[in-house]
Amino acid sequence: MNKDVLNTSSNAPVLVGIDGSEIALRALDRALTEARARHVPVRLIGAYPVAVVGDPGLEMRFREAVTQECESNLMAAVEHARAQAPEVEIDTVTAEGDAARSVLRAAKDCCLVVMGKRGRGGALRGRLGSVSAAVAAHSPVPVVVVPPGEQQDGADQDQARTVVREAQDVQLAGNQDGIGQPHRVPASETDFSGTVVVGVDASGDENPAVAQAIEYAAAHGLGLSLVSVNGALSGTPEWFQDQYNQTYYFEESLKKLSGLTRSIAQRAPEVQVSDHAFLGRPGRVLVQATRTAELVVVGSRGVGGFTGLLLGSVSQAVLAGAAGPVMVVPNAR
Repeated sequence: MNKDVLNTSSNAPVLVGIDGSEIALRALDRALTEARARHVPVRLIGAYPVAVVGDPGLEMRFREAVTQECESNLMAAVEHARAQAPEVEIDTVTAEGDAARSVLRAAKDCCLVVMGKRGRGGALRGRLGSVSAAVAAHSPVPVVVVPPGEQQDGADQDQARTVVREAQDVQLAGNQDGIGQPHRVPASETDFSGTVVVGVDASGDENPAVAQAIEYAAAHGLGLSLVSVNGALSGTPEWFQDQYNQTYYFEESLKKLSGLTRSIAQRAPEVQVSDHAFLGRPGRVLVQATRTAELVVVGSRGVGGFTGLLLGSVSQAVLAGAAGPVMVVPNAR
């Protein structure tokens, strides 16, 4: 396990937030997949709010109602889990109070948290920007955020498609003969199917997100796509970018990226590694990657190529616009 992520026991469970919504069951399905790959149990957590209105009788009735709702949601989720993966051990916990804080407290004893991108009423209420975003920003262990399926809510897929139409991000593919400028390929035309995509910044191999992506790809039998985005000169005149950005920044970035690819291939020969260098905005490129990748992995914050990789910048942009699952990996604290 990555040394920058909170140490947990080898049998630490995968934690998943349950609120009675369809997206929570979608997150549960993902959690079951993760648990099977890691050979660990799944822990379901439900949280219910507290109401202080000054009337003991009313407060008691409210508590009974939300507690019953929480327990009902958890029991329905347990039945769903046992039907989908009878071999996976399941347990449940309930918590009183703020949903995000409840999940974060429970996360300390788990190896991974899986959350639906947004909930629907009941316990664990909230949309991205509240529960899911707070958990992703502060969790001591990696968090996988799962968007709704298109049949449930197509807003995320629609947003990703809109980003593709409006974006000017390009992948630079070098010429095999080494002559002339590298070709520009629209980022939207890059297919990451069957791979885990990880955003690579100037920290390179020291980025905890890279270690988690390697581990995930190996455990799930997937390829690994390293993505570096150079946006240092975005907004400058085209002639300036052609002369300097392509020839110098791109070449330097590609050398570092190629070196990292070779290093990973030597350490994890079971994982097929590829690298992709882009010009554009990191968040936008990674949002596009979520349309085809099995998983996109980002750090909670970073340096260099992904300038200021903080939840609220690149990570926040990816979570907000993602059409597929995203893993946010905590950096060293």
